[in-house]
Amino acid sequence: MDIDAGWPGALDGSNSFDWYFRAPNGELYDDARNRVVAWLAEVHGVVVAVSHGLTGRLIRGAYLGLPRRETLSLPVPQDIIWRLTDRRIEALRATTGE
Repeated sequence: MDIDAGWPGALDGSNSFDWYFRAPNGELYDDARNRVVAWLAEVHGVVVAVSHGLTGRLIRGAYLGLPRRETLSLPVPQDIIWRLTDRRIEALRATTGE
């Protein structure tokens, strides 16, 4: 169902990033970020986490303490593993061995 047809005006004023958090009955940005912050506080040692791009943005943004706009503007390449350590984030590119 088209959101505009089912919920007229629900996306009014949204931009290319915040529409993710304007879906009817969806999770708000602050709630999603708080959930990520709580998870980050619980993990210790070496952890491998796999996520979709939006959650990956939230994890990296929360880890660095970035504001909303910067968090949602983070890149989401498909060939990167992100290493979060010592309050830094390093992009590790996959190699093909060729």
